[in-house]
Amino acid sequence: MNLDVFQYVSTYKVISRIAEGGMGEVYLADQLGVSGFSKTVGIKTIRRELLERDKYRDMFISEAKLVATLVHENIQQVYQLIDMAGSLAIVMEWVHGVTLEDVNTRLDDNNDYLPPSLAVFLVSRVARALGYAHEKRGADGRRLFLVHRDVSPVNIYVSWGGVVKLADFGIARVLNVSDPSYESEVMGKAPYLAPEQARGGTVDARTDIFSLGLVLFEMLTGEQVYPVESVEEVIRLHDSKEVPSPRDWNPSISEDIVRIVKKMLEQDPNKRYQRASEVVRDLELMLYSDGYGPTNERLAEYLDALFPEVDKHRLLPEEIIIPR
Repeated sequence: MNLDVFQYVSTYKVISRIAEGGMGEVYLADQLGVSGFSKTVGIKTIRRELLERDKYRDMFISEAKLVATLVHENIQQVYQLIDMAGSLAIVMEWVHGVTLEDVNTRLDDNNDYLPPSLAVFLVSRVARALGYAHEKRGADGRRLFLVHRDVSPVNIYVSWGGVVKLADFGIARVLNVSDPSYESEVMGKAPYLAPEQARGGTVDARTDIFSLGLVLFEMLTGEQVYPVESVEEVIRLHDSKEVPSPRDWNPSISEDIVRIVKKMLEQDPNKRYQRASEVVRDLELMLYSDGYGPTNERLAEYLDALFPEVDKHRLLPEEIIIPR
């Protein structure tokens, strides 16, 4: 049998629509194969009207091609780009759990904080994902200089098993100095923009590190450093507001954590951590210097207690379907 080239066609059975946003919708589905094979996946579509606009069509296709090459335990895996009822769709790993935004909301409801060690553990896993993506090389062996540009709580998932996943590389870009629109295009959510990003300047790995520092601050304190809705507002705060210490809200936070947060949130990119791997090193040295620290299992136990009403064994508990 000649297997050099063969056609493989997947069949997908949609179970439920789980989210809807400006770009499209996300569905829970089963990928069906021969002999009763079935694998649960997520399917993200793009609105047909957006497909008619080259910018969004190209961005969606680029996401599928780009993220399919990223294989890391802390990155949501992309499996395939398909045609779904006349619209493009990305088939991706289904993360059975919650986002950090869900966790923040529940902690606000409980008037409680995430234990600092678990906040640091969560962020160290995202930093691992960023370190891998930032250092990713193409087929020719050259670094891609990939930048996520939208590191925020809604794009960070935690499975009920305690595994952290960075998702939605939909606006990630490979740095391309020949693309004149790259420098001026402001992408990402306003409260999590780095100064250079908000101003439409050059973005690189250090931009993602700043955004991740804002996520860490929020996970430690329950407060956003920049509670804004527009790019103009966040630029004004970057110019006028000094980043406070997370200890102002939660005195149980150690000075070591404060030092790391401060370095992640330096306004000048040259004063920040230069690589995500450096963030991982400092966070994990602090976590495990005594020989034992947080694990996926401990995080899973914490989430189980934080969301006691959710049956973690059910694939799609209605209680945690949160529109995004």
